[in-house]
Amino acid sequence: MSVFGLLYSLITANTYATTLFPVERTCPVGGQKYRSVEIGSTSRFGMRLDLRPIGPAAHLPWAECPNGFVVFKDFTKDEIAKLTPIVAGAEYQRMRKEHTTAYRVVYLRRSLGESDTDLSWLILKAAWGAEDRKMEKLRQQYLEEAYNAFIAQANTLVTHDDEWWSASILAAEIERQRHHFNESITLLEALPVSELPSDDLKHALISQIKGHAVKGDPKPTDYKRD
Repeated sequence: MSVFGLLYSLITANTYATTLFPVERTCPVGGQKYRSVEIGSTSRFGMRLDLRPIGPAAHLPWAECPNGFVVFKDFTKDEIAKLTPIVAGAEYQRMRKEHTTAYRVVYLRRSLGESDTDLSWLILKAAWGAEDRKMEKLRQQYLEEAYNAFIAQANTLVTHDDEWWSASILAAEIERQRHHFNESITLLEALPVSELPSDDLKHALISQIKGHAVKGDPKPTDYKRD
């Protein structure tokens, strides 16, 4: 499903209960057994202008080993060999106190050679985590990294597909949350909105982000459905 296809589902979906199932896991790094949860379903109802879902879906737990390793996919033997000393290292262990879980996943994925262009959404998710923990200085750091990643992502895309639109709109919304209101407005006004169908969700997103930027409002804000 495309990014904006997912957004439409977030807006129109019925809410339903969050279900978590206890599971026994074995950590890929170190082999320690631990108890965790498996997510069966979750509640979601709407989204914010930065596309964060509203409701419990915005706060789902990661699978994290006792040693701090975050299990974010199935790993190859080579990847485990590369990540094992990184997880044991002083820098990563210090990050457990100083950074959000999502940002530690960014760190691990960077260690595997992934670029920030590939990690743009995850960096933004790290900013959401910092927001939840009321760590504003850290949130602003993550937002700057996310902005740079989304701009780089948009610049690598040749056609104006959903991925390009989401990266471009998010870059403008992030600038608004960074108190860069004029920059946000400039980015929004440069978008080729004439390419969009008149009933496209992106029109409303662009209009609402611009409205808050014009007012000098940097706060994370819910998308208001007409």
